[in-house]
Amino acid sequence: MATKTTASKADEPVEPETEAAGVEEDAEFDVTRDLTADNLIKDYVIASVAASIVPVAFFDIAAVVAIQLRMIQKLSQLYGKPFSERLGRKVIYALAGGVLGFGAGYVVAASATKMIPGIGWMVGMVSLPVVAGASTFAVGRSIVSHYENGGTLMDFNAGKMREFYKEQFEKGKELARKVKNKAKSEAETVAEEVAS
Repeated sequence: MATKTTASKADEPVEPETEAAGVEEDAEFDVTRDLTADNLIKDYVIASVAASIVPVAFFDIAAVVAIQLRMIQKLSQLYGKPFSERLGRKVIYALAGGVLGFGAGYVVAASATKMIPGIGWMVGMVSLPVVAGASTFAVGRSIVSHYENGGTLMDFNAGKMREFYKEQFEKGKELARKVKNKAKSEAETVAEEVAS
């Protein structure tokens, strides 16, 4: 009888035990990927703030766009999505131009003030780093949201992402202010050390 029981068990289909483990592994992968994406975005916010501090007019804008493109490329790799520099630029311009509108003109004007000897650099320093950092944060979060919903750069619809971008831009301002203030305090500390 023991043989018969064994034979009937052998005939039954075996449920794979790895199915539950696979779900757990996917959840762990998603959490790891989400944390990696968040850290990546924060790193690029720091880079954008630093680039916007450079006292060379219009270099800052070009540098921030290049930083945002690199961030999109890295996020595309992380999510296994195809990347195109041309499409990346379209996404950046569509999001920033469509949402900031007058803000895009403001960014250009703030950058241009850096050409004024002496005070120009300080005027550009007041808000340009915050706008650059917040924009980078919002672009990164918008790309992540789009990728998590199965999209690619080819089907990115800036019109549908505008409200989300605005929300993320406001959140990004706070992060960018913290980065700017930390950079400012570190620069003051270095200046004091050099002076003494």
